[in-house]
Amino acid sequence: MVHSNSVVEHVGDWPRMEAFAGEIRRLAPAYYVQTPYYWFPVEPHFSSLFFHWRSEQARARLLLKRGYGFSAKSKDIGEAMRVLQHARLLDKAQFRFLFPDARYVDEKFAGLTKSLIAIRP
Repeated sequence: MVHSNSVVEHVGDWPRMEAFAGEIRRLAPAYYVQTPYYWFPVEPHFSSLFFHWRSEQARARLLLKRGYGFSAKSKDIGEAMRVLQHARLLDKAQFRFLFPDARYVDEKFAGLTKSLIAIRP
């Protein structure tokens, strides 16, 4: 059994996400994977409304001005980019592609999908 809570969005770019998901599916006859949902209005890593829907460049400029959520104000553009690229939220199509053999559950808050869950019993 693999239990992964808010990890897949932190493993890196898309090829790394595919590799991570592939290892979960290969190693575990059963799994439970949860990740924050891209289309929920609050970005959980930066604790900010609509932050993640801005361009990467706009978000980097904002981090140069002040901190957001768990991230302090960035000292330079390099640091801002590393902070931004540390978490990449997924939408439903991406998540279902990564875990095609799962049953899916939407975790809701105030009627909106907050997190995506894939379960292979």
